[in-house]
Amino acid sequence: MLQRILDAAGVGVRTCAGLMAINPDVFAAWAAGQESIPESLQPVLAAALSVSPTMLSETAKSGRRWSEADITPQIWFKFKGPGLTESDREFVLLIRMMGHYLNELEEVTRQKSIQWKSIFESIRNTVDIQAPVKEQGKAAARLFRQATALGHGATGSGEVLRGLLRATGILAVEIPAPESVLEGCSFYVGSANSPRPCVFANSHHTTWFRRNAILMHEVGHAIFEPFTGATLDLINAPQGEDIEIRAQSFAQEALIPREVILHAAQSIGCKWNALNADSLANLVATTHVELRTLLSAAHEEGFLGEAQLEELKRIDISNALRGLSDHALSTEEYLEKRGAEERDWVGKRTTTLTARPIRLPIGYVNAIVDAYRNRQISPSKAAAYTMVDETDFLDRFGDIYEEANV
Repeated sequence: MLQRILDAAGVGVRTCAGLMAINPDVFAAWAAGQESIPESLQPVLAAALSVSPTMLSETAKSGRRWSEADITPQIWFKFKGPGLTESDREFVLLIRMMGHYLNELEEVTRQKSIQWKSIFESIRNTVDIQAPVKEQGKAAARLFRQATALGHGATGSGEVLRGLLRATGILAVEIPAPESVLEGCSFYVGSANSPRPCVFANSHHTTWFRRNAILMHEVGHAIFEPFTGATLDLINAPQGEDIEIRAQSFAQEALIPREVILHAAQSIGCKWNALNADSLANLVATTHVELRTLLSAAHEEGFLGEAQLEELKRIDISNALRGLSDHALSTEEYLEKRGAEERDWVGKRTTTLTARPIRLPIGYVNAIVDAYRNRQISPSKAAAYTMVDETDFLDRFGDIYEEANV
């Protein structure tokens, strides 16, 4: 049955084995039905492939009653679509593993965060489903801000955004994926009894300011499209579909509502009729959103006219912004400026057991390290969650290992 599931997902046997750090010959024997999948590995394999553990234990004979449509999870219908590659599916599988590990970790530490459930449910129950999609997005964003720390001030929220998403139980992942055509996507991870929204932003050749908008765009999708398996946003794809308009409206209103625009403009002495590269860069650095989103919000709030909007879109603020914010630097420039300690920390977040190395989110790694420091998980479990071998984990976090054994 495993072979049929892999075929339906569009993931090769050896590819899946490599991503999950399992001996490919052993994995091939499982796929062929020659050996049983160990019970200890069934939960993570089921979570990664988005199937039930019981389906993995189906024999080839008993599984004949299932058609391809019966066994193909909704998410893989989306990720086998036109233009998508095997690398896209590999990233999804790794992120789904991460979601499963995070669920396990929170069960052990008894720090499970499900705030997103009440927030999402309140939004779905409150927003008028017959309203224009743009207004639906704005209304949802206002409710999201009220329910979270985003609504507690009128300043840019980029510095707290990722921590806020993590605190509500949303898994936010930013990975450089140069081979991918995806700019961002959203889907749910975990078992049917314990789902978790996941939002992904491709960090390859994108700025921190742009990724703030991507992450919130994907949160908008997670709220409004929970039954689609996944929502995919391709690089440079047109945003004409209703669900894209709604998600973009949500992201814009969540990150830069009128009060944030006004506060930023007042704090830097901005004059809307005399904007230039320097003042625009200052606004971007203050609001923590990319120029495109900033201008769109300012236009909708009546601060900019149509002709002025089009003119400002053509201004290059990159050099001015680099002088105002470290977030405008490339990864290499940022690490060079921050020094060896920051570079080492990036290395500590990179997986080594997976055939495709990925850089794990800071909050995810911190949660694992804290659990190990508090002796809630063993070094072998901590290594499994960070997708490195135990020796690597202890080398990377040796000081914590020593503290835990004092």
